Amino acid sequence: MMAPLQKRALLCFIIGLVFAAALVVVLILEGDINAFNEDGYLRWITYAALIAAPLSYLILIDLTLKKPTEMDERDRLIILKSSRVQWLALIFSLLAWMIALSEIYRAEGSVPVVFLDLIMISMLIISTLAQTLGILIGYWREG
Repeated sequence: MMAPLQKRALLCFIIGLVFAAALVVVLILEGDINAFNEDGYLRWITYAALIAAPLSYLILIDLTLKKPTEMDERDRLIILKSSRVQWLALIFSLLAWMIALSEIYRAEGSVPVVFLDLIMISMLIISTLAQTLGILIGYWREG
């Protein structure tokens, strides 16, 4: 039987994977990063998804676990450890973006604005996936 936090983490992990897959599909269908930048309709749909992703996480993890009986000390410890995993995943992802973009666009002297959207989208997805994966691994390790 799964703990309530573990169930919610699994659901959030699936939502994060769906967002990641949707991003990949959109980028493949558009074929070019600049096409995404020029399509205002697609950009606003993406912005709506950017708002929906953290809201779904907030609703599924934070707001539904307000009952003190649903979380014990083990759950709190697992959340604390998963936050460390989340933080490291975000830092390393930002480092990867910074190194890749600065090396690719060094000659031009500036990075296209569309990458701001992509960085934010990827950070939200990575944040959700890293913390929920950290929670799931925490429960797995606890046995």
